[in-house]
Amino acid sequence: MRKIFLTGTLLLSGHALAMPVEVTHSLPISTQVVPALSAINATLAQIAATEFQIGTAINQNSNKLASMLAETAKTQRDQDTFIRKTQRLEAARRSYTVPKSICSESASGMANQVTANATATQSHLAKGNGMAHRHIQTAIKTSAEPVEQEQFRAAKIHADYCSAEEYAASGGAPLCQKISELPNGDIELRSVLSGAGKVGSAPALTLTQAQTDAAMMYLKNTTQRSAGDPLKKGELNTASGQQYQGLLHQYQAIVSAASHPQRALIAASQANPQTRAVLRETLQTPSAAAYFEQQASPEAKRTQSLSQREFEFFEVGRRYANTDYLTDLQSMEGDNLLRESIRIQNLQNWLLLGIKQQLQEGNILQGQQLGLQAVQEFRPLLHQKRQHISAGVSRNE
Repeated sequence: MRKIFLTGTLLLSGHALAMPVEVTHSLPISTQVVPALSAINATLAQIAATEFQIGTAINQNSNKLASMLAETAKTQRDQDTFIRKTQRLEAARRSYTVPKSICSESASGMANQVTANATATQSHLAKGNGMAHRHIQTAIKTSAEPVEQEQFRAAKIHADYCSAEEYAASGGAPLCQKISELPNGDIELRSVLSGAGKVGSAPALTLTQAQTDAAMMYLKNTTQRSAGDPLKKGELNTASGQQYQGLLHQYQAIVSAASHPQRALIAASQANPQTRAVLRETLQTPSAAAYFEQQASPEAKRTQSLSQREFEFFEVGRRYANTDYLTDLQSMEGDNLLRESIRIQNLQNWLLLGIKQQLQEGNILQGQQLGLQAVQEFRPLLHQKRQHISAGVSRNE
């Protein structure tokens, strides 16, 4: 306890005396001030302890927050790295993944060989080859014969293509003893365009042997009818015989042009061996196999080969009129989708080239028709004028 010194004053005998006083005890201080100060000190100690704890907690939270931020940043970096890696892998997959329809893309590589084979077939048909019907083969090979003989042959051949209406009318006559499986096959245009067959039969772009014979007889009836008899050897040595033969050659040249479009179409409708291997590979693609099963002609299914016409129809149709192809298309992306777009554009270019060639052939035929019209119009005029000139020269002489 602190000692408090006080100064006291005494009055003795009229004199003032000053003496130091030491206070050793104070009840208010001891009972009120000291306890209050003790309580205050305790409170301040608690406050200091609390502040220390708060500061410690703040430091700990700061460390935790810093750790969390560091962990979050690391997680974000790892995620960014994973995303970039995934994107690179996806880009690589798009670039190098082989689509399920890859086998069907090999068909385009044989387009030129298929066309060349169909063109070569035309010359065989022109010579009467590739036909099983003996009388039709003879008719095609014969370019000049008596008209009456040709007419008899045409009637005899038609007996193999008798229709139900003809059979009902003739009652089983020699020229129509039974109803044919290919009624009117020798006299109907559909024999060339879509194959001869019964009424209501589905069109066939790859012809059977019987349908080919019928189509060739239709060609014979419409564009290769005989215009005169063949000359004998002795007759060819005469001047008239040589003129006759020259006229016959001119006629045959015109007939060849007239029959060419039909012959080309028939040749393009023959089962083409060049398509067999590529078709087998193409059918490994489910969408292509499904379309072939639905749309292919019976002869194509039997021989497992397509004609040129059906080959082009197959290439176009399986990409447009085929819902299974849409599934293949939806699975394509990136470079594969771009390549498919290029293939479709190339297919269009190939078909446009074929159209261009047909237009050129059509222009040739139109030119020949124009030439024939010119001959018909100007030959009589020139002949008449030539007679006038000859008559004038004779008078002058």
